[in-house]
Amino acid sequence: MKKSNLFNINLISKALLTAAAMTSVQATAAGFQVNLQSAAALANANAGFAANTENVAIIATNPAGAASFNKFAFSVVAAYAEPTVTTTGENSPLTAGYEALNNVLINDYAVPDKSDYDVENSVESSTIPSVYAVIPLSETLALGLAGYTNYGTTTAFPDDYAAGLLGGSTTLKAINLNPSLALKLGSKLSIGVGAQFVYGTAELERNLGDAAADQAIDGINEAATPLTLPIVANLAVLDEVVDGALAGKGRGVQAFSMEGDAFGLGWNAGLLLDLNANHKIGVSYRSPVELAFEGDYADYNERETTGQLDITLPAMAEFGSYHRFGNIALQLGVVWTEWSSFEGLEGSSEELGGEVLFEKSYNYEDNMRYSVGLSYYLGESVILRGGYALDQKAGDTTISIPDSQRQWYTTGLTFKLGKQLSIDLTAAYIVGEEEYFEETESNSELTYAFTNKAEGIVGAAQVNLIF
Repeated sequence: MKKSNLFNINLISKALLTAAAMTSVQATAAGFQVNLQSAAALANANAGFAANTENVAIIATNPAGAASFNKFAFSVVAAYAEPTVTTTGENSPLTAGYEALNNVLINDYAVPDKSDYDVENSVESSTIPSVYAVIPLSETLALGLAGYTNYGTTTAFPDDYAAGLLGGSTTLKAINLNPSLALKLGSKLSIGVGAQFVYGTAELERNLGDAAADQAIDGINEAATPLTLPIVANLAVLDEVVDGALAGKGRGVQAFSMEGDAFGLGWNAGLLLDLNANHKIGVSYRSPVELAFEGDYADYNERETTGQLDITLPAMAEFGSYHRFGNIALQLGVVWTEWSSFEGLEGSSEELGGEVLFEKSYNYEDNMRYSVGLSYYLGESVILRGGYALDQKAGDTTISIPDSQRQWYTTGLTFKLGKQLSIDLTAAYIVGEEEYFEETESNSELTYAFTNKAEGIVGAAQVNLIF
């Protein structure tokens, strides 16, 4: 049985699943993860990121790296991601209802087709900035300061999209401010610890889509018997609202919207084993971060309240190694993300006595990312880089989180303009496996079938200074 109030939905939860932070790079990483913290590292597909101390962006993943710098060092990064997610509709859940209704109507309505659910690109392009600095405090102690993001999304479906309650628009932004301290324990080992201060904001909207026509068809069927259906149906469509809903004019009506923000705390730690100038190994861990989102919620029934949703950004662990042999360096990387901690969502309203506004479970499992990179040192001034990564799928594919297993192909170069200045330029192509999936809208209980194909291109630049 369908729920009595189609719009008793907390948009907070729907949108926060769509991702939890800045920039939509859903076409480029598992779940709603962002892996664009360093142009230099990206050129090697982030292989060896936790061990490579060529610039201070290492502190984004391994705070122990700050101890490798004996002078003030600074890096600023800008990455541009242009994802493409092609959504193809594989069914039309209202077709049977329309055809049955047209059999008794004097004037037929256009029957929805599965092509009504096609979208060429639902994920918007994004610019992702990052900044890092290391301040040596003594010969063995250094302070690291970092600002970047690990998670994020910006999705937008057309206002009149047929599956409007699943699509809509979502903009979620978060900033991770990550101060850290690194300490040298002898000539070969460094340790580092840091604090994560995460601030996130959300602006979200969903539209009626098929729900308007679905309610009109259900209303006609419930008000009639098989014998009276022709009379009831032809009288019902004389109503302007019913006629507009069946003609598809209600698809773009806003069903609900929400704006909210959250602040969370976490920590990270790392070890760096500096065997010699040519061989380094790094390991790091980033704790989960709890975000308690709260914001203004309004729905189609003109109900306004403050909604709450608690969500956990998953923990991460990383291994990286760097090995140079003459003019060639081999870099390896493995990243584990604890997606299994993301079991589902439950939105509620304290103003309404803790009433549950929305709840949904998701099948997410821990995933791995494997990467390998090669760097060729062309003299003292130029480094040519390349890399490959396999990013495992984290969980169920939805149209708002087009997750799939992805392969990364990256290349780039580093220009050293003297001892104090270097510039990194990078390009990456990410391609995801084609995914067929079904998704049920929980209130209307309409089940949709889709095929998604995700790919993306990324360009990044980085400037590194040592004073």
